[in-house]
This record gives sequence, structure tokens and C-alpha cells, in this order.
Amino acid sequence: MSVFTENNLPASEAEIDFTDLEDQYVVPEQEETLENVVVVDNIPVVDESKEEKLVQVLKKIFKKHGTVKANGIHMPKDSSSGKPKTKGYAFVEFETAQQAQAAIFNLNGYKLDKSHSLLVNAFMDVERYTEVNDAYQAPPEAPFEEREHLRSWLTDEYGRDQFAVYADQELSVFWNETAHPAEKAISRSNWTEAYAQWSPLGSFLCTVHEQGLVLWGGPSWKKLARFIHRKVKLIDFSPSERYLVTFSADPISVDAVNQMLGPGNEHQNPYTIDDEGHTVCVWDAHTGSLLRSFPPVRSEDGKPVKSSWPQFKWSPSEKYFARLNQNVSLSIYEASTMSLLDKKSIKIAGIQDFAWCPNLIVDPRTGATRPEMLAYWTPEEGNLPARVTLMSVPSQTVVRTKNLFSVFNASLHWHPKGQALCVRVQRYT
Repeated sequence: MSVFTENNLPASEAEIDFTDLEDQYVVPEQEETLENVVVVDNIPVVDESKEEKLVQVLKKIFKKHGTVKANGIHMPKDSSSGKPKTKGYAFVEFETAQQAQAAIFNLNGYKLDKSHSLLVNAFMDVERYTEVNDAYQAPPEAPFEEREHLRSWLTDEYGRDQFAVYADQELSVFWNETAHPAEKAISRSNWTEAYAQWSPLGSFLCTVHEQGLVLWGGPSWKKLARFIHRKVKLIDFSPSERYLVTFSADPISVDAVNQMLGPGNEHQNPYTIDDEGHTVCVWDAHTGSLLRSFPPVRSEDGKPVKSSWPQFKWSPSEKYFARLNQNVSLSIYEASTMSLLDKKSIKIAGIQDFAWCPNLIVDPRTGATRPEMLAYWTPEEGNLPARVTLMSVPSQTVVRTKNLFSVFNASLHWHPKGQALCVRVQRYT
């Protein structure tokens, strides 16, 4: 700016040069971003009379994962038919981009009702997809890499099985011999920090560490997957080894996991704020991805209750898994969405135990596979006898009930092929 004196004043403001001040106090332009906005597709199409109710339903669902801004839900409308109706999708604006990402992670695939499962995506992703070149470009072909067979031990020329022994900080895998001393297949020091466990079909050997679990397998015993779950104590696999369930008495803390992983490794943390305080995790055993975490089982008054392990029991197809809240309810989840079947637990007063039918039964008359089924039992209460009930899943239809008299305890045992159910009872004498 030029220096002016009272004898050297500009004739007008236009003659004053402000460029030096503008350079000194320039305010950088804020890049406008919509990373805090998500697009929610596959919602019901409704008219104006039901629009507000639908907005409130969406708010109730999304507020669990972040703060939705005031008037932050917008549903475009179509008036071509004369009566305005929503188009079946909505924009939801959160306060931060982190909250939007949490909503995408937890609610994509959320089952709103029997006909609508929400598809949740970042608004910026949708914008990027619209800019994709219409001309197809084939991706580079990756060279074929043959993977080791996870059950290669089945090809042993002597038909031997394997077993693992952990002693003196050394974990060893041996070939089982009948007429000779066991042959050592591999041995490693400090391979595990607590114990080791085989998967049901023998595809994986799981080692337990302070930070979580590691799966090993194949003839070279390579590391196949890692699961971060601090101070994990218990492990369970689904029958076909698709899913892995872990338990730690130490509740999940996002900050504690970040601190354990160290600076710069926060991206490896699989948990979000929604997992805080939970103790049980369900993982994809093949990819190592966290599918869902669960809080401890609680009574109706909110107090934690003791539960047996494994906490979850799987249907033979692994489409469903269930957890018992003794005396209160049975919670059945769909494995594909990790959500409650019909969005609620089944209230069963006095329920003591349950067991899935271990096999998918084919109807001999039609050749069709029957729905999956489970059995549960309830004890005597007042003038009501103890009862065993067969329930069809997913319809939750009661197939059969059987009253049991003078019974104070029972255990359920299915035939391996699901052809019969044995109920072992203890009677009052």
C-alpha cells in the first residue's frame, strides 16, 4: 500500500492499493465437501401423509451411529402422477464425516422390514461413480498364485491325523502314529501366548495372544488371518468354519486398541464407537473382517448374567445363529446381515436351553429341503408342566410341543442326522 500523508491524499477510494493487505490477511478458501452426507437407497415409497413418520423411523435408526443435523434428512419426490411421492431414497447429513462412515459400516444392508433392506453409501462415492468412463477398461490380470490346501493332511499316504501339544512355551504339531512314536511335523517357540485350538474341520490352527488371534494352516503353516481382540479368552467356530466367535472379559475400547496398535496403525483398528463396551465378536474367518460385536447378556433389569460358552449356537446351514438369555428370551440372528430375525428377540418365559437340529432334512414326498428347526425346553411353573417345543426357522412357527410331568431338569440331544430328538430328564422323586 502506498504511503499517504495529509498533503498527499487520494482523490477517491479507487486509487488506494490494498493488495499488500489482501496478501497478508488472505483467508484460504474452504474446500466444500459432502463427506458427512450418506445416500440411503431402497427405502419405502410413501406419499406426504406418511413422509414424516418415515423420517422419524430413519432418524431413530441413524441417530445410534451419529448426530443427524436438524432437517438433515431429505427425500426427493416425484409429482409426475399428480400426487407427490418419495422416490425411494434419501440423503442423510451428519455432523462429521466419521459419523457418516460409522453409519455406512453398520447400516448398509440393515433390514428395515421384510421388503426393504437399506443400501447406505457415501454421497461422494456416488458422485465419483457418475464420473466413471463409459468405455470398459479391463483391469490388469494378476498372475495366478496357487494356494496351499488347508486340509492337505488328508492326503497323507498313511492316513494319519495330526494333534498339537503346547509345553514349555513351545507349540508342536505331530503326526499321530499307532505303532511308532509320534512324528513331529512342526514346532515353534512362543508360537502362542496362552493356548492353541483347532477349527472343527481341521483347516486352521488358532493361536491366542495379548492382541488377539492368529489363524495358521497349510503344509507350510503360514499365517492366514489376524483378529484384533484384546485379552481374548475364548474361541468358537461355526460348524463349517465360515465364522469365528471370540470373547474377552475386557470390554472393547477404541482408544485402548489404538494405544495397543501404536501411532500410525490406527487404520488397523476394526472397531468403532458402536462397539464400545462389547465383549463378544463375530468375524469372517476367511477374510479376518469384523462382522459384528455384541454386548454381554443382561437380565431384564439390565444386570449382566452368567452365560455358557459357546454363547452362540449355529444352524447347520450357518444361515442363522442364536443366543439364549436364560429364563427370558431367545435371540436368533441372520448371518448374512448379522441382524436380529424380525428385528426382535423371542420372549419365552422360563426358557432353559435350546439346540438346533444338526441336519437339513429333505421331505421324502416332495424332495424339498424343510426349513431349519430348533428345540427348546421350559420348566414347570405353577400348574403348567415342563414342555419341549420344536420351532421352525425363520418363520418361528411352533411345529410340535410335548408336555413333561414331574421334571425339574432336562437336556436336549439330537440324532446326528436330525431324525430324532432325545430328551434326557431328571424327575422329582
